[in-house]
Amino acid sequence: MRNLLSADFARLWRSRLFWIMEAGVFAWGIFVYFLLRVNTANGYPFQNGNNYFFNYMTFVGITVACFSGLFIGTEYSDGTMRNKISVGHSRVTIYLANLVTVACAGVAQSAAYTLAAVTAGPLLVGDMVWSRLYSLPETFALAFLSICSSAAVAVLISMVVLDKSKAVLLNALLSILLLAAGASALKGLLQPPMTERAYVAARGQYVYASQEEIGDLPGVELAPNPKYLTGTERKVYECIAAVLPTSLALSCALDEGDEDYYDRFSGLQTAGALAAVAVLSGSGILVFRKRDLK
Repeated sequence: MRNLLSADFARLWRSRLFWIMEAGVFAWGIFVYFLLRVNTANGYPFQNGNNYFFNYMTFVGITVACFSGLFIGTEYSDGTMRNKISVGHSRVTIYLANLVTVACAGVAQSAAYTLAAVTAGPLLVGDMVWSRLYSLPETFALAFLSICSSAAVAVLISMVVLDKSKAVLLNALLSILLLAAGASALKGLLQPPMTERAYVAARGQYVYASQEEIGDLPGVELAPNPKYLTGTERKVYECIAAVLPTSLALSCALDEGDEDYYDRFSGLQTAGALAAVAVLSGSGILVFRKRDLK
């Protein structure tokens, strides 16, 4: 295992794709804080520091997926995978070494963005970088769990699909679908129990603020939110959000007010992420052990 990891990290260090992604994430971090500077100069309120400090988590699953497909796919195309097996490495250790390498590549992207935030950020917006940040240790833990889960999904596809181009395409499409599913699950959990509503005589019905913009309609009042999740339905959504890496990633941008309706970091999130990594990795290993590499 140690030799495999040493070889993978040496290859990672020499990878042009890895450094291009690092540079791209670093540049994105600078751009995000430049946008914050422009927004505040134009009078837009600054309310949530996490939304900027962890902005990269929105797309890290996509970049990890694409990197995994290319990095592992190259091992298939140039015969490295067969060579590893022929010299005596087990398929289990090969799989796990690739999983650790891809996860570390995702963590390195996180580090590149954070470096941009703490260096270029203060130059662009001053101490605003450090203001309104919420529960940094918990948020970094959420980010780590999300990256590990994203890596588990990406490595599963990359290890069982031998064609590099197909693996990259499947990884990219799946990561986008997971992002949409994660956003939908989180949106449902963040619905407040109460919302504003107004009666529209022309429609003969109430219009709820949680469903559409009610603007300056007369007779606005507070009422139970029909979109608020309760009972079994809420528990199902909570389990889905705990398992999906994208829900964990998007939770990094939440602030203290959002936790009035949804506990973004709990034992359920930790157990869900670890279970997802274990199940995905176990399934991938079982398939990879039976894969004919000839």
